[in-house]
Amino acid sequence: MNSAPRAAPGAADRRPPRWAGKPVSRLTTGELAEALAYLERHRPDDDVLGRALAGEFARRTAAAEFARRATDRARSEAPDAPRGTAQ
Repeated sequence: MNSAPRAAPGAADRRPPRWAGKPVSRLTTGELAEALAYLERHRPDDDVLGRALAGEFARRTAAAEFARRATDRARSEAPDAPRGTAQ
């Protein structure tokens, strides 16, 4: 007979997510999105954490979009290289 204690059903569901121990500034954009969804399901009344996560997510996505547009603009405005030179 096995006398070791057994985990309660669904114990795996109660483990904290892998990103739970990270500071907000170290979360990836995907982890921020996952954290926002988790918070909405499990702790919808935690306004402070929700605002921190949403603010960081918005800042990151806005920065990524700005960088993408700046790169596109720089490529479209770059003068053509003279013929016969390597790029």
